[in-house]
Amino acid sequence: MKIQEGQYARDFTVVDIDGKEVKLSDFKGKKMILGFYRNVNCPFCNRRVHQLMGMNYKLKQSGVQMLFFFESSNEKISSSVFHQGVNPWPVIGDPEKNIYKLYGVENSVIKLMRTFIATDAFKAKKDVAELNLPEDKDASQTLIPADFFIDENFKVVMAKYGKHVDDHVGMDELKKFAGIESVFAKV
Repeated sequence: MKIQEGQYARDFTVVDIDGKEVKLSDFKGKKMILGFYRNVNCPFCNRRVHQLMGMNYKLKQSGVQMLFFFESSNEKISSSVFHQGVNPWPVIGDPEKNIYKLYGVENSVIKLMRTFIATDAFKAKKDVAELNLPEDKDASQTLIPADFFIDENFKVVMAKYGKHVDDHVGMDELKKFAGIESVFAKV
């Protein structure tokens, strides 16, 4: 069942790729961003994580807690040098998709096909080719990403379910939630 804005976040306890226990309610009192991605080899997902890592310092300074979920196993994610560099944010493998189900993240063949109309899939694949990402033959090809903004009171203030494989919340909206102003903002 999909999460609606205004609902309380659904708590969970998982283990990240570093073997650390992560409990969502431990971050109560902070703004949180949950990012649900496809697998460790998805060019769109990895491009998005790379964009977020470019804002790593500003996000960390803003006090926002980010958590990245992949449908690949922790072992498979750990074998990727790219994903080991995502610190300080927890990267969590969920191959059984337990947390994906808890948050209503969906599989959709139609939305997967929409990706080829709405994006340049070949460019995305080329953009991340140099990352030498591990393959994940166990991963679903039809998983659609989702993003959630959770406020300090544990309420979901934004639930974004992708319309295709490359559909995440906009970076401006993410920065606004985090309280990060653009260096080009008007004074």
